[in-house]
Amino acid sequence: MKISRRGFVKSAGFGTAAGLIGGSTIISSPVFAQARSDHHAGVFDRGEIHLNQNESGRGPGPKTLEAIRKYTNYRVGRGYAPDFVPELQDTIASRFDVPRDHVLLASGSTWLLQASVRAYCSEDKPLVTAGPTFSTSEGTARQIGAPIKQIPLDKDAKLDLDAMVAVSRGAGLVYFCNPNNPSGTVHSPQAIDKAVRAVLAASPDTHVHLDEAYIDYADPAKMQTGHALTKEFKNVFITRSFSKAHALAGMRIGYALAQPETLREIRGSWGMGDVAMLSAVAALTAFEDVEHLEWEREENTRVRNFVVGALADLGYDTPESHTNHIFPNLKQPASNVRNLCSPHKVIVGRDFPPLQHTHCRISLGSMEEMQVAVDVFRKVLG
Repeated sequence: MKISRRGFVKSAGFGTAAGLIGGSTIISSPVFAQARSDHHAGVFDRGEIHLNQNESGRGPGPKTLEAIRKYTNYRVGRGYAPDFVPELQDTIASRFDVPRDHVLLASGSTWLLQASVRAYCSEDKPLVTAGPTFSTSEGTARQIGAPIKQIPLDKDAKLDLDAMVAVSRGAGLVYFCNPNNPSGTVHSPQAIDKAVRAVLAASPDTHVHLDEAYIDYADPAKMQTGHALTKEFKNVFITRSFSKAHALAGMRIGYALAQPETLREIRGSWGMGDVAMLSAVAALTAFEDVEHLEWEREENTRVRNFVVGALADLGYDTPESHTNHIFPNLKQPASNVRNLCSPHKVIVGRDFPPLQHTHCRISLGSMEEMQVAVDVFRKVLG
């Protein structure tokens, strides 16, 4: 049964007392706060602390968990035309003040990154990207035989925007990951605006991809969305994910924002996967739960400051991060750090060329997880 956004919010019973759905107790409001601290030291994923995938150590907010439980019912059996997908698309469009056809949903943002490279890059249309940055776009370019112009990060571990602009003439796609993965660094809206305009002035047929997967963790005083550019230029698009601050990595859902022509080109070049009913209801709830999102950002900042401070005490510098991961210079190969931490059941990040000989990405879990992890870092890195 399709229901309106207003009907959904009312039906989900946000802020109401506990109810029973299918024999399961829906968590009542007094218990919500406890759900935010239900990780206990020593109780981790399969006995290990996974700090290598930038997933959430705290999980979805209580309202999101409540909605998943509530809508785990017979309607799951009618999922070929899943409920709540149009409502989610409408809600995102409303938040950004655009029509529905300016929003493209996908089963995770990976599909969107792969599709955009296939749509705009080819043997004579290179991909311009950074090194290191999120590698899906680069990997897809290699698969289709498109040239790659990879520009190293600058001395502050930030995207070298001027250098990327300088090589963008004739490119099929320029990929700006802001905040950047793995370094966690950001550029101001003024810097991004200047770079995008410079790319399009020199190369009007080039498309620009602004990957904002981690924007909900960023300090608004230092970084803001580039969405206004997508309204002004049809060649600019944004991708975002529900896997990070919204903690729905297991639900696999992401979205793009752009003008309809651009979204049609991206959608037509590669599959988007299917957004499932429970994924849509979870994303819709999480997207509306602004209070929990702010709590998540503040908690992540608290955890990040704790870990960065501990590494600083050990003599290691970390670029200023605006994400749920850090990229410290540990003065040795990341492979060494992985080998040192693994026997202690702490799993840290993979190699990120060309900085794999000095830097190691460390995802931020819950405070309980990171307190254990920091003790391990002190043992093996001190």
